[in-house]
Amino acid sequence: MRHLIAIVLTLALAACSTVGINTGNNNRSLDPLHDDVASLLIAFDLPRGLGPNNTAGQLFTFDVAQGGPQEHLRSLLVPADVDQAAGGLPPPAEGRQYYLYTINENDKPAIRAAQQSAVARNLSANSIQIGVVPHLCGAGAVDKNVLTVSIYALIPGQTRMMPFMNQVPLATVLQQPGSTQLAICQG
Repeated sequence: MRHLIAIVLTLALAACSTVGINTGNNNRSLDPLHDDVASLLIAFDLPRGLGPNNTAGQLFTFDVAQGGPQEHLRSLLVPADVDQAAGGLPPPAEGRQYYLYTINENDKPAIRAAQQSAVARNLSANSIQIGVVPHLCGAGAVDKNVLTVSIYALIPGQTRMMPFMNQVPLATVLQQPGSTQLAICQG
C-alpha cells in the first residue's frame, strides 16, 4: 500500500511540475490525439552561460485526463541528432544556442498506445497535456532575472516551432515544482 501511495504522489507531483504546450488553442499546429507526439523534436533555446543539466536529465510528460497509469507517462529525453532538425529550426538568436532532444525509443510505443486509447474513448485534444521538466546548469555566476529560457517542440517535416516556454526568466523556471537548483555545468 505504501508503494502505491508513493507512486500516486510521484505522478501527481510530476503532473504539476511541467511546462506544456497549450493544446486547447484552436490555432495550434499540434494535435496531441493524431500527430505522432512520440516523434517530437524538443529544442532548448538557451543563452550563453546556460546549458542542459544532462546529469539530472530532461523529463517529457504525457498525461491523459481520466486515464490510468499507462496514460500518465514520463520519459527522459535523449540527445537528438542535429540532422533531425533538417531546416525546421531558424538560426538561434545571437548569443544563444539550441540543444536538441527526442523521446527515448523505448518510450515511444507507450505514448502511441496512450494516444490510441484516448482516441478510442473519443476524448478531445484538451484531455491531453504534454510538457517538459527542464533541468539546467550554468557556467559560473549568471543573472537569473536577466537570462531567459525557451523550449520548443517541432513535428518532423513541419517548420513551425511550438513553445513549451517562450523567453521565461531563469528565476521563474527554477521556481517551478520539479525543477532543480542551477548546477555548475560539467565539461
